[in-house]
Amino acid sequence: MDQEILVNLGRVVYVNYGPEVGKLGVIVDIVNGKKVVISGVGLPKQMISNKRITLTKFRLPEVSVGVSQRTLLEKIAAFKLQERFSSCGLGKRIQKQTVRAGLNDFQRFKVQVLKKKLGKALRTSINKNRQAILAKAK
Repeated sequence: MDQEILVNLGRVVYVNYGPEVGKLGVIVDIVNGKKVVISGVGLPKQMISNKRITLTKFRLPEVSVGVSQRTLLEKIAAFKLQERFSSCGLGKRIQKQTVRAGLNDFQRFKVQVLKKKLGKALRTSINKNRQAILAKAK
C-alpha cells in the first residue's frame, strides 16, 4: 500500500498558482484546514491556500513550528531538495512541459512528424505479431 501524502509540518509543496508559481516550499505551520504557511528557497514565508499548492511525496524531517528561515534553508540544502524533486515524476513532467512550451513552430512540427512515425512503426509491429501477442494473452 502506498504511503498517504498528508498536509503536515515539513511536507514539501510545489506552488501551482499565483505570483510564486513554479517554486518549491516547505510547510512550516498549519493555520487551518484550508491554509498553511510555507517558506523555501526564493520563497518568502507566507500564508497560502491549499488550492494553490501541490503536495509532493517528500517531507523534511524535524521541521517545527516557527523554524527560522536560515535553519530551514540549511535543512533544504542538506536534504538536496531540488535534485530529489527533479528526479521524481512531478518534477520530470514539469521539466517536459517547460521544454515543450519553449518550442517554436518548426520544432513543434518536427515533434508531430516524429509522433506519426512512431505510431506507424508501433502499429506495423503489432499487426505483424498479432497472432503471437494474442497467443501470449491466453
